[in-house]
Amino acid sequence: MVDPNWGDGTCRQCHEGNEQLCRGGQLVGLGPTAVSRSTWLRRTITSSPSPIYPKRPEYLAPLTDAGLTPYRGMKKLRDAGKLGSGRTVVINGIGGLGGYAVQYARLLGAGATVVGFARSDDKLAVARENGAHHTVNVRGKTAEDVQNELDDLTGRRTVDAVLDCAGSAESLGLAAAILGTEGALSQVGLMGQRVELPIFPFVSGERSYFGSFWGNYNDLREVLTLAGQGLIKHHVVPVKLDDVNDTLEALGRGDIVGRAVVVFD
Repeated sequence: MVDPNWGDGTCRQCHEGNEQLCRGGQLVGLGPTAVSRSTWLRRTITSSPSPIYPKRPEYLAPLTDAGLTPYRGMKKLRDAGKLGSGRTVVINGIGGLGGYAVQYARLLGAGATVVGFARSDDKLAVARENGAHHTVNVRGKTAEDVQNELDDLTGRRTVDAVLDCAGSAESLGLAAAILGTEGALSQVGLMGQRVELPIFPFVSGERSYFGSFWGNYNDLREVLTLAGQGLIKHHVVPVKLDDVNDTLEALGRGDIVGRAVVVFD
């Protein structure tokens, strides 16, 4: 497995160990590294300045991206003191990232109640399988509707933390509406183009907003350690290279539950 973040090694972010935030580096598969499919793997392995980990089974492939990104986002909520016994954390958007995020909420949450939000019952089933205490199908529901369900499930209409794995205007608006006093929103999803949050509730309630991008080398090592200990479940759909375009269309429709992994013959 290759660490996908190639920093320039000279900036403050690289020196702090956050190569994924380097503005002078590269992200594998984007820009100059996005070469033709016949040479991508060879070019990546032979030119990568990043560590190459021992070979792992193919179902671990999503850990460098879908499994890594929500892990860093959940650590931000933990380190900000928003998790723990008596607190509630919502995973908003159960997909490739959210399925892992639910597991990290249980592993890092120190007893926090974990609630999964999604627009599909199939994806909510994944959330429950991965350890969510409760789930809510938010399709077609207002913020008040969702708060009523939260009240029924947890005894509270607000939550202490939200990890948003969608990043759409609708999901972020819902997160802002259900966040309680001193609550925190950690965003890893990037479906939308901008964030609009209500100013007075955030200021008067001392709520926090964290952007969280991918993960660094140490984050990846921690994720791989958890996987090596058998603490992470995977929902992987193997895909042949010839079927990539059809799979991308299915992803766009939301038909894929979990992560699709290209398997080369």
